[in-house]
Amino acid sequence: MKNFFYIVLFFILVSACNYEPIFSNKKEKFNIVNFEVKNENNITKQLVNILKRNNSNETNKVYTIELSAERNKEITSRDSKGNAEVYRVSINCDFKIYEENKLFKSKKINKSFTFNEDKDKFRLNKYVSNLEKNLINQIVKDLILELYSS
Repeated sequence: MKNFFYIVLFFILVSACNYEPIFSNKKEKFNIVNFEVKNENNITKQLVNILKRNNSNETNKVYTIELSAERNKEITSRDSKGNAEVYRVSINCDFKIYEENKLFKSKKINKSFTFNEDKDKFRLNKYVSNLEKNLINQIVKDLILELYSS
């Protein structure tokens, strides 16, 4: 009975505060017409592809984005023999957002993740690849949130 009361109370509070998801706002859309990539690599290609999918042609907010991204993989811990035990993958992105050929906003987004060594190199490479995709998706979400908030 106590849990039921908390659940009902939660729904009443959420519905009373006019909750609306951030990305469902139909009024605030943007269009990125041009991407200027400073260093061409796999990460920048993925960023551009994901950002192109979020474009909307029916808007008055038109942006040009200059971006550069780099991926770093470093050893953060070693065992007593000197073998690597823990790694950190980090993706550093630098965005310059232009609106009507004027610098509108500059944003640096850094995401990283720490993981343990795996003896199976194929599984480790696949895991790192999935980590990179997840980090890139987080970076895109942060950038879209920044564009929606402006």
